[in-house]
Amino acid sequence: MKLTVAHTPDPDDAFMFYAMITGKIKTSMEYEQIIKDIETLNDEAETALYDVTAISANAYAGVHETYALTRSGASFGLTYGPLVVAKSEVDFKKAVVGSPGHGTSAHLLFRMFVEKDANLEPMRFDLIPDAVVKGDIEAGIIIHDEQLTFQDKGLIKVAAIYDRWKAYAGDLPIPLGFNAIRKSLGKEVIKNYITDFENSIKYALEHVEEAATYAMKYARYKDLELETKFIKMYVNDLSIDFGDKGRKALDMYYKRAISMGLLPEFKMEIV
Repeated sequence: MKLTVAHTPDPDDAFMFYAMITGKIKTSMEYEQIIKDIETLNDEAETALYDVTAISANAYAGVHETYALTRSGASFGLTYGPLVVAKSEVDFKKAVVGSPGHGTSAHLLFRMFVEKDANLEPMRFDLIPDAVVKGDIEAGIIIHDEQLTFQDKGLIKVAAIYDRWKAYAGDLPIPLGFNAIRKSLGKEVIKNYITDFENSIKYALEHVEEAATYAMKYARYKDLELETKFIKMYVNDLSIDFGDKGRKALDMYYKRAISMGLLPEFKMEIV
């Protein structure tokens, strides 16, 4: 049996899938890898195009009837999350703010914790810092490795979303990126996939340099030290199995979004 597995080119995703895609571990099935940016995958999840797909916590609400979240492969911010950057302090009620996409977790987190009614302009996430520098937008929500390079472009942090999340949710990690699997595959296939994926993540964490070097083939920045630093920010023990802590964090995330009218009520399913 072969499953289609779609994930982003971001180093943390490539790092986690490395062992199962390249045959470094024995797997129960074959896997066909598809690599696309997260907002494209969020959109394509609505048609259940892939057996397994990377998905933002935000976008999952719209496909919960078709997909279940996997407890493996999640990216939680343990002490950090999306940042909002600008050239100087801004009024979020008036500013045009670049967003990595309507379906992304960062987009929803900004609306939940910074300014619900802000003028958010979706654009490819890696283009946001330069758009701020050029003055096309006044501020931008940055994710992924752009968080490690924005200061090199003369930008400053004007809001740290994690700090606002912590004030709301305490020590629970901030939910960001996830993987989802089609429920129609059945319990046995899903169980086997989860085992393969957990083993793949464990292998990567035990062979960090090897797996990070592989991830560099998809990286935007050709700096192994930088990308390894980014990987270590978001791949941790919760990535193997986010357990009760991750579930509680997701409950808090969705509870706030629903109470603010930003998401409809729905039933989350985790496998």
